[in-house]
Amino acid sequence: MFSPLRELHEAQTFGKGDTLVVFGEVFERGYVNGLIDIAKARGLNVVYTTVGRRHSASANESQSLRALTAEELTEKGQSPLINIPLEAGFDLDPGNDSDANSRPVDQLKGYGLTGWEDARLDWQSIERSRQRGVERFRDSVKQFLVELRKHADVRKNLIFAHTMAGGFPRAKVVMPIANKIFKGSGARYSSSEVFWSGDIGRLCAMSFQEVTAETYRHLIELSTPLRSEIESNGASVHYLGFGYHGNEALIGDKYEWYSYSPYLQGYAKIQLENISKEAFAAGVKSTVFNVPEILTNSSSIFLGVEVSLYSLLRALKKEGPGSPRTREILERAKAKLKDGATLDDIDRITQQYLTNPAVRDWPKFEGWPQHNGPEQMELMRSASSALIDLHKNPKDLMTAELSEVVFRACGKVMFNEIAAPRAPVAWIGHDLVAKLTV
Repeated sequence: MFSPLRELHEAQTFGKGDTLVVFGEVFERGYVNGLIDIAKARGLNVVYTTVGRRHSASANESQSLRALTAEELTEKGQSPLINIPLEAGFDLDPGNDSDANSRPVDQLKGYGLTGWEDARLDWQSIERSRQRGVERFRDSVKQFLVELRKHADVRKNLIFAHTMAGGFPRAKVVMPIANKIFKGSGARYSSSEVFWSGDIGRLCAMSFQEVTAETYRHLIELSTPLRSEIESNGASVHYLGFGYHGNEALIGDKYEWYSYSPYLQGYAKIQLENISKEAFAAGVKSTVFNVPEILTNSSSIFLGVEVSLYSLLRALKKEGPGSPRTREILERAKAKLKDGATLDDIDRITQQYLTNPAVRDWPKFEGWPQHNGPEQMELMRSASSALIDLHKNPKDLMTAELSEVVFRACGKVMFNEIAAPRAPVAWIGHDLVAKLTV
């Protein structure tokens, strides 16, 4: 059920001595940064983790997983960081000890941009790889939980922020196919439904589930002893996940649910929600927050995902027309535009796109996520290109500023809401983002 949050939860929140654990690596320009900022401001201890790194294929044929080096730790500048690789997934795990080339990625080596639709994979071998990946991940989580006790006070509250996402198999053929699905139009268009129904799409679906969703289940399950100990001391353990299931944007004068399509990871995000629902029903303090689109380092593959972000400008003007903060954001956004281009031009193109029947009626909340279509993809590509063309520099878009507005507001919402979670799944839309910003 679609249940957008309309106000900041005024429950008792966290404070000095409590600990926020980021379960998954922190990179720049991500949703979790807003949560980290407010946690630090409130005096919480922040504990970081890493997914580790893989040895290069040239240096190590199996591309084995490793911890961060001293140099890499210094570059990250995150302390304390529990340096146990928490990489999930199974694309580089062998399906057979006697065959060095039995990894799922090895099965994809013979395929290119022609003929991938007819790929036939060995699913028994892939299932063995999946099981090995799960075992490896769970073993790493157990080691991580042992180390965590050195950094968290078991007499105080503990928050796990699950940031695991993605899971594209690391085979050369996958990203070129993905580019045609998520960025293609005209002759370069490929159907996401055709891809998803084939063997390579099926492998991606399985991988997304393991990385994006099942890692949350493993975390909740394996941290049960720690949770019980903390609860016996009168404190509590809280879990939050980052979901995406569409969100409200200001379309015309009304906030309406909208979703980027095709978001194939959405199937795994629904499973993430289901895991939270199961945990919540069992008494675990868990909420998956479906957050608005922002432009992150990892979302750049999704052409047009940023288009609805421009509509946040309209929401800010609606919720805080006389606000100095609104004026500041608008001025900074305007400064990114070419001479002669205006914010009204940005709004016009954005609204033309969002109100176009071929776009507005494409995604449906029921049965989400939807696959792509040639007309829908062409409209999204055209709108995205037109908006980028209004900027002075295509590598310096106002969406970076607007993304920061979103993740800072979402950090406030999540910090307050997870203290006394009211539901296992929640949505944060542009209305609440704007209200908390102005």
